[in-house]
Amino acid sequence: MSDTRWKAFERRVAVLLGTTRIPVTGERDGADFETPMFCFQAKKRKTFPGYVAEWLEAIRRKAATRSPAKTGVVILQQPRGADLDALVVVSLRDWLELHGPTHPTTIEMQIVGDPAAVPARG
Repeated sequence: MSDTRWKAFERRVAVLLGTTRIPVTGERDGADFETPMFCFQAKKRKTFPGYVAEWLEAIRRKAATRSPAKTGVVILQQPRGADLDALVVVSLRDWLELHGPTHPTTIEMQIVGDPAAVPARG
C-alpha cells in the first residue's frame, strides 16, 4: 500500500506523542496509535469546518493573555447530544505542552512547514 498523506500524518503525530503508528492489519480496532493512557485516531481531511479552527484560535489567543497564561479549549456539543459526550478540542501543540510525549527522546523530527512544532536539539 502506498504511503498516503494521511498515513504519513498518523506517523508524524504518533512520533510527537512518543509512540508509533499501528499498521492496518485488523488488530488495531480503530486506534491509529496508543500511549499507556490514550488511544488515538488521527484524521487528515481535505475539508474541515473552518469555524472550529476559528473558535480554537480565538480561545487560544484569549487564554494566552491571562496571567499566568492558560490553555484554550473548545467544547463542542453535537445536536441533541448529551453534555458529557461533547467533543473537547485542543491544539496538538497545547496537548504536547500539557501531556508531553510518552518518550521525549523520540522527538527527533521536524514537521514539514512548521519547524517550531518540535523543539530543536541543543
